[in-house]
Amino acid sequence: PRSSDPTTPRRRLLSAAELRRHRGAEGEPGLYLAVLGRVFDVQSGRKHYGPGGAYQGLAGRDASRALATGDFSPAGLVDDVSELSPAELAALRGWVDFYSARYTAVGKLVGRFYDEDGAPTEALRQAEAAMAEGLRLKAERDRRQQQFPPCNSEWSSARGSRFWCSRQR
Repeated sequence: PRSSDPTTPRRRLLSAAELRRHRGAEGEPGLYLAVLGRVFDVQSGRKHYGPGGAYQGLAGRDASRALATGDFSPAGLVDDVSELSPAELAALRGWVDFYSARYTAVGKLVGRFYDEDGAPTEALRQAEAAMAEGLRLKAERDRRQQQFPPCNSEWSSARGSRFWCSRQR
């Protein structure tokens, strides 16, 4: 339900074609990118996402796969995250949090993750479940690492053996 309060920004439903018009080039209406179908206005990060920026490939599209994997080739600059591991999707959760904290969400991208009414799709539900599993596995790994800290050993003919464990990474 949309708010009738005029001070509340209205979130839009954007098509892929409309999102492509927001790559930050001269004469274009703005600078947007999407993560898991959530569209963010990244104009304040123009030096990174605008033309000539290190992350310009993310502008005007949902490149969730690239954020999860670090693959910024044309094959990686897509929204298909269905084959990613829970760990990769946990990393993507960090990017969702990053963009949510730093940029204004302006809408939803109609397609893989949201339908024409803006409702979540099965693909989004599956990605979110895999993200939750990835975060659970990471927390378990971190817990084990605290319980069993990394240990090291060395040997030399002059000094013999030495063994030590560290609580810090």
